[in-house]
Amino acid sequence: MTPDISPITIRRATEDDDKALDRLARLDSRRLPAGPHLLALADDVPVAAISLSSGLTVANPFATTDSVVALLHERAEHLLGRPPAAPPARHRGLRPLQAMRGLFPVAPRARPSRSS
Repeated sequence: MTPDISPITIRRATEDDDKALDRLARLDSRRLPAGPHLLALADDVPVAAISLSSGLTVANPFATTDSVVALLHERAEHLLGRPPAAPPARHRGLRPLQAMRGLFPVAPRARPSRSS
């Protein structure tokens, strides 16, 4: 198995990125933290973002983003001259079976019949 190595771009989010930030927050089942934000893109696709005011992150849970979120925290620290306010959140991505958990109800097992 080869690792997924994509070029990562980290830049300040603009008003044009509002939809992408909202989508990331919805995918992550979180509210979008207050901005301004840094946005991380893998192959020009938004995968994670960090709030420069709070240090909170949102990321695509269907991608492995631990290293991207760590890069966002490093870049935010460099820009702010101090660590972001919140500790880094871990985003490991979902395994396919975890993503499907709860989608299919389990049928109750039938009890064996007793013959007299």
